[in-house]
Amino acid sequence: MEEIIRTIETSLGAQGFVITEGSASPAELRWLNDFVISHRGIRRIGEIGFNAGISTNALLACRLDVSVVSFDICDHDYATAAKALVDAAYPGRHELIPGDSKVSLASYAASHPGAGFDLLFIDGGHDLETVRADLANGPLVSKNETVLVIDDLTPWEHWGKGPTVAWKEMVKSGKVKQTGLYRNGEAITEIAGRRGDRVWATGTYAPGALQSGT
Repeated sequence: MEEIIRTIETSLGAQGFVITEGSASPAELRWLNDFVISHRGIRRIGEIGFNAGISTNALLACRLDVSVVSFDICDHDYATAAKALVDAAYPGRHELIPGDSKVSLASYAASHPGAGFDLLFIDGGHDLETVRADLANGPLVSKNETVLVIDDLTPWEHWGKGPTVAWKEMVKSGKVKQTGLYRNGEAITEIAGRRGDRVWATGTYAPGALQSGT
């Protein structure tokens, strides 16, 4: 996974771009890679948050039958170049949907009825409003078997407060069932850590949430 990160950083750097936001950690990328490899039913992956395409590359590297649809606001100057790198490495297996995910997720669902993802990875905007909206709109592109993965449950970091609050709200409401919690790739039982730790969770939408789309 470190090699994927270095390759993207080097390739974009050679074009004069500097990646200005973080991505999933190497430990999380390895976990995602292992998870998808071991779950053969995961083929279509929805990803909220593309940035420089680091996690996208890691997911596409899992198996030849995996495809990824990324939703991203695309406000970074390197978004087009990062997309080109993905297409060169994995031709025909990636689609980038530009725009605010609070709108684009619903628009995609309307134009692709019944096309639920096998895995939905939420790692987009980290403000509370955006994460709430992404989680609320997730059922529109999900099905009963969809695995939900959310990154950055790290309330000790400023960028982890929104995802943590939104996730806890969904779990408490019963709209999401948490099935796993991980810190730096190791299973844990509660959200806890310190600066530098990365925590993420897996879950599924409740049938009622899927039926209502909320």
